[in-house]
Amino acid sequence: MILNHRLMIAIVKRGQSRDVIAAAKKAGVDGATIIYGEGIGRNEKPTFLGLPVTHEKDIILFALDGGSEHAVADAVCKAGSLGKSGHGLGFTIHLSKLLGVPHLSHRKDDRKRKRGLTNLDSEMTAFQLIVTIVNSGDSAAVVKAAAEAGAEGGTILNGRGTGVNEQQKFLNFTIDPEKDIVLTLIPTSYAEQVVKSIEQAIDLNAPGKGISFLIDVENVFGVNHSSLRNQNPDV
Repeated sequence: MILNHRLMIAIVKRGQSRDVIAAAKKAGVDGATIIYGEGIGRNEKPTFLGLPVTHEKDIILFALDGGSEHAVADAVCKAGSLGKSGHGLGFTIHLSKLLGVPHLSHRKDDRKRKRGLTNLDSEMTAFQLIVTIVNSGDSAAVVKAAAEAGAEGGTILNGRGTGVNEQQKFLNFTIDPEKDIVLTLIPTSYAEQVVKSIEQAIDLNAPGKGISFLIDVENVFGVNHSSLRNQNPDV
């Protein structure tokens, strides 16, 4: 049985999450989780007076029923002004299982699933999400490499983790190395070249350098269509 569950992720400017979540609740979601991060898009200046600028972001996670997906996406777009340069974007991922939300747990998905589609003047373009986990401080190189290969930008989250090549101890206490998690939404048509550029820039095949993987996404909203066409005339 295929269940009709979606994870919606909206990336908005810091401080807009309250209005976005309120609009999403009116459209049918029960709640949301906010993760703080930073990022840079093609239309956001990376420096000011020669100094690096941090563009703070709110990353909002919604678990929802697929039947309300488009209504919630429209509400989030309007509340967050998504689609305007530098304001953010959103997308959904199909969930194979959802726990802790009883009223959604047994709803079947009778619709045909479409992968990573967004409407660009009646043309359909597939998208994928590149997730890259690297050592703290390497995220700038990831974003730069992705941009050189055609990406519009990236969103950076901070975390901790340890691999078999990173086990460190101090006074018999295990130290968990800090990590940067970089999210890059990219048209499928050149996702592979972006991944290759990231791999070469960070040398991901070396022990302890990090990992990168692709996730298929479904509905994409809030993408700046004009910048996409400038990067990919075939869109």
